Amino acid sequence: MMNDLVFLAAHQLAKAIRDRQVSSAEVIAAYLSQIAQSNPTLNAIVTLDAENAIALSKAADQALAQGENWGVLHGVPVTIKDTLETKGLRTTSSYQPLADYVPKQDATVVARLRAAGAIILGKTNTPQLADNFQTNSPLFGRTNNPWNHECTPGGSTGGGASAIAAGLSPLELGSDIGGSIRVPSHFCGIFGLKPTEHRVSTFGHIPELPGTPKTIRYLQTIGPLARSVEDLRLCLSLIEGPDPYQPEVLSIPIQDNPLTTLQSYRYAWTEGFGDIPATAETKAALEKLASSLVDLGCYVEQHNQPPNFESNAVRNTYINIYDFELGLSQPDLTQTEQQQRYVTALTERETLIANMEGFLSDWDVWLCPVVPVPAFTHRQSGEPIEVDGQEFSYLEAIGAYTAIFNLTGNPAVVLPFTQSQEGLPIGVQIVGRRGSDMKLLEIAEKLTQVTGFFQRPPGY
Repeated sequence: MMNDLVFLAAHQLAKAIRDRQVSSAEVIAAYLSQIAQSNPTLNAIVTLDAENAIALSKAADQALAQGENWGVLHGVPVTIKDTLETKGLRTTSSYQPLADYVPKQDATVVARLRAAGAIILGKTNTPQLADNFQTNSPLFGRTNNPWNHECTPGGSTGGGASAIAAGLSPLELGSDIGGSIRVPSHFCGIFGLKPTEHRVSTFGHIPELPGTPKTIRYLQTIGPLARSVEDLRLCLSLIEGPDPYQPEVLSIPIQDNPLTTLQSYRYAWTEGFGDIPATAETKAALEKLASSLVDLGCYVEQHNQPPNFESNAVRNTYINIYDFELGLSQPDLTQTEQQQRYVTALTERETLIANMEGFLSDWDVWLCPVVPVPAFTHRQSGEPIEVDGQEFSYLEAIGAYTAIFNLTGNPAVVLPFTQSQEGLPIGVQIVGRRGSDMKLLEIAEKLTQVTGFFQRPPGY
C-alpha cells in the first residue's frame, strides 16, 4: 500500500486527503520512507525538510478535522528545484557562494503552492546555476536516472525528474531556459510543462543571484513536472498570473476550451527539425504516433519546420540573447558590440516569433521529438552526443528541439510515449501557440489515450 501511495498523482492524493481516505501524515510518512530507501542511490533530493513536513502534515490533518481547508493541495507533499528560493530552507542553486544561503522569502511560485496547502518535502538537485543538460552538482554530486543509474536524468531539473519518476515526490517545480524541464521529463519518462513566456513569474529564481538586478528577461520559464497531465494543469492554474514583483508577467485571458475529442484538432508533426537528426527509434515513435492519430480519424500532416527557420541562424539568435542576459561576456567583443549583438538578436527573435505563430495558426498542436536521443550515460559536459553512430556537439544536440521554443516563447508539454531497445523512455513534445497553455494541456490529456500513462521504472 505504501508503495502504491507514493505513485498516486498529486490531484489523487489531494482528493484522498480531503475525503479522509488517507491522512496527510500517512502520505508524508510514505514519501519519507521511499526517500530513505531510494534517494541514497539516486541523489535526487539534496535538502530534506522532514521534521517540518511531518509537523505540517499533522497540522493539515488537524485543520481538516476542524473543517478547515488550506486549498486544493491541502496536505500534499511537493519538491522544489534548488534554484527556487524557499523561505527558511536552504537554497543553493549548486553554487559554492550560496552553499549556506537560507532565503528570507519564497519565490512567487513557491509561495503560491504553499498558499494552496502544499507541504514542501525538500529541494532537488541541479547543476551549478542550472547551467547544464546533466545534473552533476559541485556541492551535492551527481543525480542518477531511476531507469538506469548509469544514465543521466538530464538537466537542469534532473533531481526533480528523477524524484518524480522514482516516487520520491508527486509534484516538482522546475525551470526551463533551453529545455531544463523537458529534457529531464523525456529522459525519466514523466510529464513536464514549459509554459508560455511571461505566463508564470520567475521572481526568486537563481540565477540571477540574490540581491542582483534582473537581467534574464526572455527564454526563462518556470513550470511543473509530474506523473499526469492533470497535475500539470492543476499546478499551472496555481502558479500562473500577474506578480507585483514582476510587472512583465501577463494577465491570463479566460480561455473557453469546450470538451472535445482528439478528432476535433489539427495536428502537424515532425521527426526532427534543423540539422541534427533524431535516432531511428525516435523517428519511428513520432511516425507511429502520427499514424495512430490518422487511424483514429484525425487530420494530421507532416511539417518539418516553419518557413524561414534556418537552424544555424535560430541557434545564433538564441545564444546571443542567452550569453548577454546571463552575463557571459565575449572577450573578442567590446561592451558596445555585445549590446548591439543583443539588440539585433531581439529583433531577429520577433521575426521568428511571428513566423512560428503564423505556422501554428493552421494547427492546434505540433508534435515533435524532445531530444534526438534517449537518456545517455553520464559523461563530462561538452563530450559529443552520438545519434545512431554519428557524433554531434553536446549542447547543440541535446537542446536541438527544445531551445527553439524558449526563443519563441511557445508553451510545450512532454508526454512519455514509448521505450528504446535499451528500455529507456522516449517522450514526445507537443507545442502550441503562445498563450494556448490550457488548450494545449487539454489536447495533451486526450493524447494520453494514444501515448499512454506514466510507467514506473523497473524496481520502484
